[in-house]
Amino acid sequence: MKTAIFAFLASSALLSVEPMKPEFHYTIFIAKPAKDVWSALTEKKTIDQYYMAPVHTLELKKGGKISYGGGSELITGTITELEEPKSLVHTFKFAGSDDPETRVAYKIEPIGDSMCSLTISHTGFKAEDQTFADVTGGWPVIASSLKTVLETGHGLPWPKKKEP
Repeated sequence: MKTAIFAFLASSALLSVEPMKPEFHYTIFIAKPAKDVWSALTEKKTIDQYYMAPVHTLELKKGGKISYGGGSELITGTITELEEPKSLVHTFKFAGSDDPETRVAYKIEPIGDSMCSLTISHTGFKAEDQTFADVTGGWPVIASSLKTVLETGHGLPWPKKKEP
């Protein structure tokens, strides 16, 4: 009887299991208070120092537009959650991409008075598409650059392209 029940439970569990969808999660520790990290995530002047593309539009409110790309929009999204100074969530889509829209969440957790963790979670992928490949390489660089700006006052020393 126990064997029959186990076989039934095992087969039922297998029928309800869905394949895991890809997600990206990255946590970095920053020697600055949470309010400073929040400012770095929400103020154009600072974002432009560490993000790979400058802010194009930033409407800091639920339902507000957020986009990056300087003269033209390269990344677009809509702010879906905003809880100062703890979390910011927005949709994410590369302009011109056929990949589906995804979700970016920034979560700030204070660690004492002068340190915090920042977790960046990028979810909502249907598959390991080009957007997933691009963001898994981009977020660690962006987070490191943000940390460097906050802790030193200067962006990362990006290599300059050598002239022939």
